[in-house]
Amino acid sequence: MSILRFLGRIMILLSVALTAIGIYVWLGGRGNEPAGQVWFDAHQFSLNYTQVIIQRHLGLDGFWFDSVLPYLQRPAWEAILWGIIATLVLGGILLWLGRARRRRRTSGI
Repeated sequence: MSILRFLGRIMILLSVALTAIGIYVWLGGRGNEPAGQVWFDAHQFSLNYTQVIIQRHLGLDGFWFDSVLPYLQRPAWEAILWGIIATLVLGGILLWLGRARRRRRTSGI
């Protein structure tokens, strides 16, 4: 159960990091630009490498074109917000599944 709690905490920390990135993008005035353009301008290599991993190494061409690409065409604020929501929900579920359960005591008559 401790591995679930660990992963849950990592997801919560990831959501905090995404929130910081979202604030940085918003304060930079780039919130309405497409998320893919913001990512490309921030770090072109990681965007291209992510595409290579998904398409070539995992063989998920359809996933890239049907799911990731439309997500990257959304405004940056919306894409970051959905990322925050997803990581918070997943982190909460993992923490809930990994919680310590109390034992019920039965009265020994």
